Amino acid sequence: MESENLDILAENTIYRAIMDNDKDRFIFHAEKEGFDKDQKIKSELLPYIDYEYSLLELCCYYGAVDCFKLLRTKFRSEITETCLEFSFLGRNHEIMSECLKYQNPNNDCMDFAIISHNIDLLHS
Repeated sequence: MESENLDILAENTIYRAIMDNDKDRFIFHAEKEGFDKDQKIKSELLPYIDYEYSLLELCCYYGAVDCFKLLRTKFRSEITETCLEFSFLGRNHEIMSECLKYQNPNNDCMDFAIISHNIDLLHS
């Protein structure tokens, strides 16, 4: 595993705050001078290894509902197609429901729903 993948897993990173759905640690990072709400993170630990992910997409992937809500309300982060796809993997129904308000399910959503055993959500 490359060092960049290990660096993002370090305890005091915004990535780790999202992984743990640690709202207080997330706020700590978000209030730092120079915080970029639109920053992208690339990691081989995620499904599309050559893709850079937004913080909101990472929240969807990890089911980090508290961080997700903060990004949506305070920073007005946009729900992308990837957000919806990842919400099936993150298995947080509140995040999935919010994403479905803004994006329509595609084939990747179906694949991720099957992988995560969330197929019933595509029928509702």
